[in-house]
Amino acid sequence: MFSNHRALLIAFEGTDGAGKSTIARATYNRVSEYHPQLKFIDKNSPPVPSGYSEFHMSRLREILWDYPDGAPLEQLGDRHWLSLITAWFQATDYAAITPIIDGGHSCITDGWYYKYLARFLLKDSPLSDEAVALFSTIRKPDAVIFLDVDPEIAAQRKGTLRLSESGAYDGGNDDRLDSFITYQKRVRSSYQQCGLENCITIDTTDLSEEAVLYKAVEAVNITLNNKLS
Repeated sequence: MFSNHRALLIAFEGTDGAGKSTIARATYNRVSEYHPQLKFIDKNSPPVPSGYSEFHMSRLREILWDYPDGAPLEQLGDRHWLSLITAWFQATDYAAITPIIDGGHSCITDGWYYKYLARFLLKDSPLSDEAVALFSTIRKPDAVIFLDVDPEIAAQRKGTLRLSESGAYDGGNDDRLDSFITYQKRVRSSYQQCGLENCITIDTTDLSEEAVLYKAVEAVNITLNNKLS
């Protein structure tokens, strides 16, 4: 049972195209009306304490996510990317989330490391084992809102499909739509091995955005009000 006096980290999770960023931000906007001390963490642009920290994180962000489509990421090897991704979340936890939590404020983030762990779990051992070990050193959320969606619907929602989302570096094919659906199904199944704790699943497949938002707001309010067992 959550303590009324303990600040919480609530993370939204899901495969690509599940609507994490949209729903997490909208949920925060509604819940913060009743919990004004609640904070929001954009996982791709966390609130770090100084200009140097922002400069450092912006360089990492550019390398990790702002590369041109078709960049030969495989030339640097999976362990390189595993190290950078875990470094990003370590820095986000240390510089952004920990000060908020230590200050007594709960926060919502529009994604945490589980999507990346789920991807690395699809790799062969020992790389998948290394991924588990590295990601295990990062703070675990107190609650996870998992937005589940059929990958075919996710593909329709996204429109533009990046190579990394389509499994191009994990045996995908030239048909990006087909590859996206196939790869995201694998990632979706892999989430079951991520050891998600305190997970609340919302099946978004047949729901409108407003209906998903309603369920997400309800889940977060229950969590913050100490009614989640």
